[in-house]
Amino acid sequence: MKPAVVKGAFAAGPVLLLAGVIAMKFGWKGNTGLDWGIALPLWTGAHLAYILGYLAFGVVLVAMWGRARKNARGGGERAVADVLGVAGLIGLIAIQGQMVIDLIVGFRAENRAGMSAISRSIHDLPAFDAFFYGAVPSMQLGAVALLVVLLAFRRDVPLWAAGTFVIGAACVGTQVTALMVLGGAALCVALPAMRETTAPRVPAMAA
Repeated sequence: MKPAVVKGAFAAGPVLLLAGVIAMKFGWKGNTGLDWGIALPLWTGAHLAYILGYLAFGVVLVAMWGRARKNARGGGERAVADVLGVAGLIGLIAIQGQMVIDLIVGFRAENRAGMSAISRSIHDLPAFDAFFYGAVPSMQLGAVALLVVLLAFRRDVPLWAAGTFVIGAACVGTQVTALMVLGGAALCVALPAMRETTAPRVPAMAA
């Protein structure tokens, strides 16, 4: 993986995620009376920020996964890293699917009420809601946080950055607006500090 791509992902991922949170929580949800001509672009922009942000976190996931495998002290640690890496990739698929579905719903609807009706019909599909809107999407950020913990035990990342990242990720996962904003800001500070200066290796399982 090219160092420039990894460096950009470590910097852009949390910023884009924070931008999506602010647009959704303060723009879309905070202004229910907006004209549809303004509301739909706001919805779309927030989701595009999420898509790009989580894709960047996908790069972060692969980089951290490869780093954890490379520095593992034995087969056990390597297996843990692999489990977390695979779980994170599954979470990435789920969260990207969720964002794309939300965009399609927005484009098909003529107003907020129409969005709700279309969304309900989609969520009624068997196992659909559980995979795309349940706990599975959170596995991506959760897997990155646990890989950070694994690296912190080895002193492969700064402890302050690891702690800040884990707390920030937990705050984002609460879905409480104020905590999500604070958590996103924490990720913006912590993640760039944990970037490896040399080009990371892609894990064999992810290649």
